[in-house]
Amino acid sequence: MNKGHDQSQDHESSNTNVLTLDTGQNQNIEISIIGNPNVGKTSLFNILTGAKQYVANWPGVTVEKKVGTFKYKDTTFKLVDLPGVYTLSSKSEDEKVAKDYIINKNYEIVILVADALNLESSMFLLLQLLEMNVNIILAINAIDEAKEKGRIIVPSPIIKTLNIPVVLTSARTGEGIDELLEVIYKYSLSKTKSRVKTRIKYPPNIDKFIQSFMELASNYPEIKINYSNYLENNWLPVYFLEFGNEDLNLPKSFLKELETLFDLDNLRAEYTKWKLDFISYLVSSSIINEGIDWSLRDILDHVLTHKVLGILIYIFAMFAVFSLTFNLAQPLSDLLELAFTSAGNYLSKVIPIPWLNSLVVEGVIGGVGGVLVFIPQIFILFFFLGFLEESGYLPRAAFLVDRIARSFGLSGRSFMSIILGFGCNVPAIISTKTIANKKERLALILSLPFASCSAKLPVYILLIGTFFSSNAALVLLLIYLSSIVLVLVSSKFLQRFITQSEDIPFIIELPRFRMPTFKNLAIYTWNRGKHFLQKAGGIILVATIIIWALSFFPNFGQDINSSYAAGIGKVFEPLTKHLGWDWRINTGLVFGIAAKEVVVSSYSTLFNVGEGSLSFALQNVLTPASALALIFFVLAYVPCFATLATIKSETNSWKWPIFTLFYTTVIAYLIANVVFFIGGIFI
Repeated sequence: MNKGHDQSQDHESSNTNVLTLDTGQNQNIEISIIGNPNVGKTSLFNILTGAKQYVANWPGVTVEKKVGTFKYKDTTFKLVDLPGVYTLSSKSEDEKVAKDYIINKNYEIVILVADALNLESSMFLLLQLLEMNVNIILAINAIDEAKEKGRIIVPSPIIKTLNIPVVLTSARTGEGIDELLEVIYKYSLSKTKSRVKTRIKYPPNIDKFIQSFMELASNYPEIKINYSNYLENNWLPVYFLEFGNEDLNLPKSFLKELETLFDLDNLRAEYTKWKLDFISYLVSSSIINEGIDWSLRDILDHVLTHKVLGILIYIFAMFAVFSLTFNLAQPLSDLLELAFTSAGNYLSKVIPIPWLNSLVVEGVIGGVGGVLVFIPQIFILFFFLGFLEESGYLPRAAFLVDRIARSFGLSGRSFMSIILGFGCNVPAIISTKTIANKKERLALILSLPFASCSAKLPVYILLIGTFFSSNAALVLLLIYLSSIVLVLVSSKFLQRFITQSEDIPFIIELPRFRMPTFKNLAIYTWNRGKHFLQKAGGIILVATIIIWALSFFPNFGQDINSSYAAGIGKVFEPLTKHLGWDWRINTGLVFGIAAKEVVVSSYSTLFNVGEGSLSFALQNVLTPASALALIFFVLAYVPCFATLATIKSETNSWKWPIFTLFYTTVIAYLIANVVFFIGGIFI
């Protein structure tokens, strides 16, 4: 018996004529790309779109989306990258976004990316899309890795059973990309009515339920109005059977009628068993195994996820990243520093107007240039962090610390948000949407500002290079490890006094180790590093001009100690004098609330020195203990405006960003004092 034909579809035309071409020319066709997390979806997206992509938010939510364009032959395609999901339910914000997009049908084609080594997981999502009558192209990715493990993918059973195009691809080697483009192009030219539609053939009991459900629903106008998109292709009864009524909220009277006709629990179990059996048959029919069980990736997994050795390797990996960041970037930073110094010296001679000369040389060149000299460190750090993330190593770090994090009331999933916070606190806070426990999520949101974001890196590099250059990588590693501890301890503290958290198991599907491609690493590095450049041309430039004006007036640059900037900093001197911080240090910290990079540009302007002399000027003001205390204060104190705004958005309340403002400042001040007095003993 052919089990596939027992459980699958009736065809509207021959299997051999899946695509019927039209001679018309299509332009700006919208297609979407969807798949489980860690299947190489983003890599395929990057290959198809290259640099022609932008990042935005989905309407009404703060889940980030990527949109790109590419042209193939005479057709331009708009490609929308949907969040990585396992199902189209509404259990998380990502799933809801993906489901709503698919239901609204603003696209013509959906590319489902599946993992060649884990086809079963992707088949659940594939069947859901087929049940919604979506035009699907199945791209089975990572076939090179499947071959390494002796697994050969034979797509013909899936093609014949489901009547969808199937392409075998490798985002790493580029295999199958040309074929995928050709299939997309041909599919886009197909007349909608000529496309072969897949009609799932369910067991008799399920068919009977679907028919009865639709007949009953026709008597409820509110169902027709509220779930019109669900009713197309009979998807609403299937969705209800699979996910229940939690996010549907169907009328109670309607549910009672269903319960009198069917044993819903047994029916749901029958549907689940049918789907599992069908997927198992489909996958087993499409895979030929050659009996290779172990690979180098498997050996690496066992070593790197060892509960003791894995932690030590992670610490060493981060130390290596920081060492490379300093050693490789320093020559490039020196060249940039020389360029800005030369530009400042030249302009100081050719601009005759005193105030304009001061603005350009001391304000713009000195301030903004003082930040831009750290471009090499920023981009090199992101490059190596991108390597760790793209290779699949960082999710393993989350798995390793799950036990540690759980003792602080968090899970390994929370640790992923902390790692993301090393880039920027804003997406880190947004990423907490994946945390099911709302109380744990709130505690984490309020603690994530302690994660050391990249905006603080210029301050670290300036102070570490000035006072601790011989142990630069070790000090930077200490700072990042301290930031992790701060987030964990803060979360524990907040859960005890503000919230209580339930123990939720941490489940994560670890991506396989992959050697990242240079192109993907370049895109990763640029997408994260470009925000630093955008800040330099925006908020840092504006803040630098404001700081220059406050330091120039009211005495027109004659006495900076009597300037408005000095007045701001001197307000806080009673609190910071014992730490060795004068008004200039304080003023820089005040303006750093807007963006932490502004701290460096402020010091360049307030100390009224060229870029090359700033380190020397700081050595005349601060001791090593004072500098270390300042580093830890910058690590912990008030997050930037964007982070505060994100906290408000994610908590729907102004009280939490206001609380964060005072909470982080108090904690930062306490830590700075502890570090100063302890550092004074050992440094």
